[in-house]
Amino acid sequence: MPDQERDATLDRIRAFLASRPETSNGEFTLPMLTGVLRVQQL
Repeated sequence: MPDQERDATLDRIRAFLASRPETSNGEFTLPMLTGVLRVQQL
């Protein structure tokens, strides 16, 4: 990704996070969800 496009994308992400009450205070805890699929070879 070109530097200019990367900077513009990160600016949009920062603006979005700043506009949300859940993330506007700075640090936040990101919940993690893990999915597992088990398969058995026949």
